[in-house]
Amino acid sequence: MLDRLVAGDLDPRLGTPASDRLKRSPAILINVNYPLGLGAYNVLREVAESVGTLRGVYVLGKAATLNGSIGDIMISNVVYEEHSENTYWLDNCFSFNSVAPFLVYGSALDNQRAVTVRGTFLQNRAYLDFYHRESYTVVEMEAGPYLNALYEAAESSRYPTRENINFTKLPFDFGVLHYASDTPYTQARTLGARGLSYYGLDSTYASSVAILRRILAQEQVLTADVATPRWADAEARQGA
Repeated sequence: MLDRLVAGDLDPRLGTPASDRLKRSPAILINVNYPLGLGAYNVLREVAESVGTLRGVYVLGKAATLNGSIGDIMISNVVYEEHSENTYWLDNCFSFNSVAPFLVYGSALDNQRAVTVRGTFLQNRAYLDFYHRESYTVVEMEAGPYLNALYEAAESSRYPTRENINFTKLPFDFGVLHYASDTPYTQARTLGARGLSYYGLDSTYASSVAILRRILAQEQVLTADVATPRWADAEARQGA
């Protein structure tokens, strides 16, 4: 429950929340940890059917990147879903400016195109080359099923198949971020192969901060939803 948070205890990167507005917010945050494939669809469908008002859905996932580096954040505005063969055109609430100020090592790549695959073991070089030629650069497993569930939440009907679906005017806020965990065109270039490193933490924390700031802004809790660029502090110290 958002009203139980103490403004003074929040991470400074979340901005300056107004304590009085925070206490008046009726919002409840539901964190769904690591669902993939149809599991993501089933969980979000049940949530959407159970809550009175759905104000926002924000997806943070890991993905393979076909044009970036490990630790980058990809911001997609198109998702092709292999299960239903639907193509979703998004108005992603996140942009370069949402995450770049909080990244240290990684880069923020916007205007990406994602493909939701059935499973990682089904991928091979010819498979990836096919999607890369079609300008898809993000390979992941959860965005598509979430979008199928959101279609049913928005339209009150079963999601279709083999359709181009315009998601630019949803009745709730929506955003999706992926951090690059591996580069399949390069051998042994994954977060797992290297062991836990700061590169993974950098992008996941930056994405989490962006999502939380968006939630606070939607609830009109932030007095100013403007991120301070990471280089601003360095310039200030040099000036001093």
